[in-house]
Amino acid sequence: MAVAVDFRTFHPVDSRDDLIRRVQEAPAEHAEAILAAYDLLQQLHEKDVLQLLTGLLSARDTVVDQIADLASSREAITALRILLILGNTLKSVDPDKIHAALHKADEKAPSLLGLWKQVKSEEARRGMAAGLALLSVFGEALGRMDK
Repeated sequence: MAVAVDFRTFHPVDSRDDLIRRVQEAPAEHAEAILAAYDLLQQLHEKDVLQLLTGLLSARDTVVDQIADLASSREAITALRILLILGNTLKSVDPDKIHAALHKADEKAPSLLGLWKQVKSEEARRGMAAGLALLSVFGEALGRMDK
């Protein structure tokens, strides 16, 4: 015996009516999210962030040109190179040794003989040489700035 088929109306996935129906149902389904979005929008408006973004979008070509000029400047390239060098140097430093050295500095001040023993170590001399070389580089740069 035949079974009756329920009658359903067909709604194509991308039909205009389906989109209108989904838009009409959205406020009820997503009320909390919509209210949170309105709150965020109000805060952005109060802090003039929306005005700033509108200005940035209207002047996008100028902003992009300025950022490109800044990023390709000699100063930015030098700063990026220095950051990369410092990053590579920092990843080779043992944080446990830094912690121990700082903890040791909290104790009683060492005697002059104790300091001299530290100065005589190869690691301390290497560190002092690097520090003096950096001071020389900065001194040279300061001398060029005065001219």
